[in-house]
Amino acid sequence: MRLEPGEVPGLPLPAALVDHEGREVSATPEWTGPCPGTVSFHTGHGHLLVAPDAPAPELDALMARLLLELTAAAGRLAGEEALRVSVLAAALELVAGRPVGGQEGTVDDVVALVGATLPARTQGLALQVEAPVPAARVPAPAAVALALVQLAVNARRHDGAESMTLSVTPGPTFLLEWPAGPAGAAAVRSHRHALRRERWGWGYVQMVADALGGSALPPGAARGGRDRAGLGLGSVRLALPLACVRDGRVERATQAWEQEAGAAVLGRPAGGSLAGLVAEAALQPGRIAYRDLYRARLRRDRTWVALAPESGSSRAGDVLRGLQHERALWTAPEPHATRVSALSTLLRVAMGEPWPSVPPGLHAEGLTAACAALGVEPPAAVDGLCPPEPRVTAFLLAELGGHLAVRGEEVYLVPAASRAGCPLLQALGGVPDGCLRINP
Repeated sequence: MRLEPGEVPGLPLPAALVDHEGREVSATPEWTGPCPGTVSFHTGHGHLLVAPDAPAPELDALMARLLLELTAAAGRLAGEEALRVSVLAAALELVAGRPVGGQEGTVDDVVALVGATLPARTQGLALQVEAPVPAARVPAPAAVALALVQLAVNARRHDGAESMTLSVTPGPTFLLEWPAGPAGAAAVRSHRHALRRERWGWGYVQMVADALGGSALPPGAARGGRDRAGLGLGSVRLALPLACVRDGRVERATQAWEQEAGAAVLGRPAGGSLAGLVAEAALQPGRIAYRDLYRARLRRDRTWVALAPESGSSRAGDVLRGLQHERALWTAPEPHATRVSALSTLLRVAMGEPWPSVPPGLHAEGLTAACAALGVEPPAAVDGLCPPEPRVTAFLLAELGGHLAVRGEEVYLVPAASRAGCPLLQALGGVPDGCLRINP
């Protein structure tokens, strides 16, 4: 589906079409410019930028700090360890919605990254690369590599694959093939939005394809008693789930729209919840109508319907799920290991999870080690049943200065006056009384 500049104002999103130099071509009435959480979709002749309905700059800043720390950790490593952590960092940057336009490599880079990463994610899976591979440029090679690794892991886990062949055709299109299992390739399906997605792995493959304007090829039968899955990057497509309804029928739709569960396909009547949303949009021409994760706008004689991109909070949740899902790729020297652990915990707290605690017997030893890693003076040990998590405590002391204060079973960090109002404190809800409680 090709999106024309004159059609952009009808999209039910805060969005703008920009050319390859970043100049604005057209926009919707709600567009006020890029902000934290804005995502970019390839359109072939430019990019469609979509801003979140409610920006969360403090949460985005905390997520950005976590991503920077992952990248810094990769720079301290060497060999395959460095490659694996760089794959993890690049993948999570993509999941977070960061632009990938400046990241470019070759097919050989992707093959090398897959070779370094796959053994850490699955044992006993032999990989053969068909030669020669095309001398093609690849956007975001580390993110592409992890998508291929995830497809291989799925084949190993769900189809019992013990050997696999990676071939690359012009485009490039990356194809993984393996001997078919007794039941054939395991079917996979995952909603594009994190709030409807149960499986991080296939969801990540789909995110890579969407971010790069490519196509995720789910497992299916190939010739010669083999199964196949892959990732195609040859023809750029608009990956935003978007449809145009006219006279009660889906007149145009992106491939991403048709792939979504329950989405009406091209040429068929708009029924069910889609029909209800179209009807709501008709009651308020020019304005956005909302229903669940979808929204619509009637402009002239056409109703544009879209699945809203993930918000900052759902993307942050995806980053945390990805960090947990790909933990086999993670290794780092100090102080990066302590910082990443603390930042991931603080991101969970900023999203509403309770402050963590550790058993009293582990608190003093853990706090001493964490403070030593970050180069801060360890505070006096905290007595009580629920002492705060040591790495989080050490990180906050390193970042915010100040001291700990204990009031009964409650433990507070009293930050230095010079750090009042800093982004980290804002992300954690601020300290209106000058103290930040850091235990449950």
